[in-house]
Amino acid sequence: MTEPSAPPHGNPRRWWIVGAGALAVVVAAGTVAWSLAALPLAFHDAVISQLLDGSQVDARNQWTTATPKAPLVPLYAAPDADAAPVATLSSSVSTLNTPTATAVWGRTAGEDGGMVLVSTPSRNRTPGDGGVAEAPSSTFAWARAADFTLASIDREVRIDNATSTIAIVHRDGTTETSETARLGTPEDPTPADTKTYMEANYVDPQVPYTQGHPIALTGAHSSKLAGYGGNAALTALHFYPDPTGSSHGCVRVTAAMTDALATLPIGTPIEFS
Repeated sequence: MTEPSAPPHGNPRRWWIVGAGALAVVVAAGTVAWSLAALPLAFHDAVISQLLDGSQVDARNQWTTATPKAPLVPLYAAPDADAAPVATLSSSVSTLNTPTATAVWGRTAGEDGGMVLVSTPSRNRTPGDGGVAEAPSSTFAWARAADFTLASIDREVRIDNATSTIAIVHRDGTTETSETARLGTPEDPTPADTKTYMEANYVDPQVPYTQGHPIALTGAHSSKLAGYGGNAALTALHFYPDPTGSSHGCVRVTAAMTDALATLPIGTPIEFS
């Protein structure tokens, strides 16, 4: 899962503490003022139980990315007008310091644009919690549409575990490119029945097996591994020179596919079946 199991540099937990101390953002939720800095930050190592998973929402691709307008934006567990925020999303990807954009999976009506259902990079629980072996691979939250810049897109990434394929597919259903990918095993599976997004796309010279090809980091985690290599068992789409063996849950692809993935905007929807 994750090779690489986390973005390469820095300490995300420390970054959160420093960032939280520096950002005293206050918003109104109903009649109560909330300090966003006091809320948990939804980043790749965080476990926030109030976040939603695929069993709790009807996530459908809206072909839209959402970029936060402020350093921190509130996230909600429900689209209700009187809902209190349960977490925040930063305008920068922790440890990478690249701009955040996420995928939109639903939307409600409203005079100010309503609420949008967005992907988050966090878990809502960890495999093994409460004696339950598996955990959801991805999470969602509601957010105010007015807190984001919304942009239409026309491509998504699809990974099919049954056929071991990855494809970039247009909104009209046409396939731009596809290939056979190396996926995980039953012990360390690639996410399935999971909807998430491309959190970042970057080159990391400290990960030699990628040979300088870009890594597409997703918002998904292993459903069975609580961690991998000392990190949060993230799922990435990346080059690997050896086509054999388990990917440990990641999606190993060719150099050509890494280049194709790098043309997609951050926040592009990713669907694992």
